[in-house]
Amino acid sequence: MSAASNIHSLLARLLPARIAPVPARPRQRQRLFAGVGMPSQRAPLGERFGLVSRLDEAVDLQAVYSDLRRLALEGNVAALNDLGWIWLNGKYWIADTQLAGHLLRMAALQGSAAAWFNLGQQHYFGKGVEVSYEQAAECYRQAFERGMLHAAAALGDLYEEEICDAEQDWQVDLVEALRWFMKGAKRGEARCRFEVGYRFLHGLYVQSDSKAGLYWLELAAAAGVMQAAEELAVHYSSRDAARYLDWRDQAILMGSNLALTMKLEDQIQP
Repeated sequence: MSAASNIHSLLARLLPARIAPVPARPRQRQRLFAGVGMPSQRAPLGERFGLVSRLDEAVDLQAVYSDLRRLALEGNVAALNDLGWIWLNGKYWIADTQLAGHLLRMAALQGSAAAWFNLGQQHYFGKGVEVSYEQAAECYRQAFERGMLHAAAALGDLYEEEICDAEQDWQVDLVEALRWFMKGAKRGEARCRFEVGYRFLHGLYVQSDSKAGLYWLELAAAAGVMQAAEELAVHYSSRDAARYLDWRDQAILMGSNLALTMKLEDQIQP
């Protein structure tokens, strides 16, 4: 029997014919939903199309599941990851973290960057497994190597002291955190660009370089990172009135309460 046939046979046994719906208590369901990981079928920025909107708007979740199950059995790795992601979280049907882990590992071994990232999230949050930063870091590295740029931000966060559990056998390394943020920034990851720009501008774990800091912050702001626009507004507030007003107003358009407060203060100043 071929490897593909083995996988199909195993999947056919793992995937139930019907899902177990979550009890209809929408407010409680939303509170319990941690939003761990991400699906493969994500909507482009500014668009509604994607797995989450499809699930949120579904009249019949069983029909959506049956479609994903069919695709997974046909060898669609994205559908396999998405089923693992849904069972990991338990928002749309009752969670099964053990099944989720099986599906995500199968998708990861077939090259899915999203599945590697989701496995990292499973180990980081301890959903059905022991919390392990070491395992999470290795999964994030695998995801990044396969093109999941957001994994660089996850690794940067993981190496930062304030998010790490003291009970974990894990070495905080702020220089390593910056290295991963820089890796992501160079590849175009917007959040990483903000983190790098902020550190250069303020001289955090790196020699202060305002030119480099502003460069990365502007790239992040152009990609829609509100905090980057806020930082630029604050920076230019005492240096360049025209640039200050431009970044302040851009931050307001992004939804910044800080920038709105700055505008109100500007209006009442003599």
